[in-house]
Amino acid sequence: MEQTFQKSACSDGLPRLGADVHADDHQAHAQNAPSTARFSPSQGRLILEGERLTEQLRNAVTRALGIDKGQVENKRHAYIYSPPGAGKTFTVMSTADRHAVELVRVQGASSMNAFVTKLAVAVHLAGGQEIVVWIDDCDSLFMEAEALNVMKGALDAERNVISWSKNLTAQINQYQSSASAHDKVRGEALQAFQTMGSPGVDIPTEHVRFIITSNLRLETPNAVHKTARKMHEAAIRDRVNYVAFDLSSEQSWGWIAHTLLTGDVLGLGASEKQELLLWMHEYLPRLPSTSMRQVRDYAAAMINNPTGYRNDWMFSLMRAHA
Repeated sequence: MEQTFQKSACSDGLPRLGADVHADDHQAHAQNAPSTARFSPSQGRLILEGERLTEQLRNAVTRALGIDKGQVENKRHAYIYSPPGAGKTFTVMSTADRHAVELVRVQGASSMNAFVTKLAVAVHLAGGQEIVVWIDDCDSLFMEAEALNVMKGALDAERNVISWSKNLTAQINQYQSSASAHDKVRGEALQAFQTMGSPGVDIPTEHVRFIITSNLRLETPNAVHKTARKMHEAAIRDRVNYVAFDLSSEQSWGWIAHTLLTGDVLGLGASEKQELLLWMHEYLPRLPSTSMRQVRDYAAAMINNPTGYRNDWMFSLMRAHA
């Protein structure tokens, strides 16, 4: 199954979502929507659109976690793409916490060796029980074509195995000789999945549900591929429930605006949030990114330099385009 939420043509030129946003949902959203009275009408509509996008993301995560047993998924694993700052990390954590789903979280900045080790420990300790492995912000982890190729096997419904052929014998020996109980568990888990005569490991994944969140859009399976990386991307996309939020910069701003207006960012007040958002919208084409990380940087400037934060904001723009 694939879902893509993107800008569509409308009479007022503003984006709309697909048909799965119902009339009663609009009424519920309207009751809980943040105040948009201080923004222009078009900006207010973008903020309300941001609220609906947030709900779409929450629904996608709920399905990915396997919480909705009435929802039949044709694939076990999920890949959720959106631009930076859409709230993927927060949504996965809060949804899993709300439904008491235990996650094995792997940060995207991890090396493949660290990922394989953490997965080996989780699968070994699970003893055949289903686990949910969340690869958060996979961009760095999947930087190399080799890593993508390894993940293909893990996501394949027939193979269900991660085969990592790097020589881990020295690492296993180091873990086993360590005084740390955690290291000993790591060594035991890796050794359990070593195959006879092989220095690497084969970790079964038939009882693993992978959720991958990413700022990386995957290649379409039916495209003509010329590089190994693109071929691997297409193969991964074909093996998962792929949910993509292909958004314009205006939509991303609306999403960020809704998140900022309904949350607490460094204790900013309503007027400060409005000023920050209006400035971001004015300079939207020049912003290095539309993300909550960027918003926090701007908010920190307001707190740390209350009389000169606008100069700091402009300096950050010039530095980004230097």
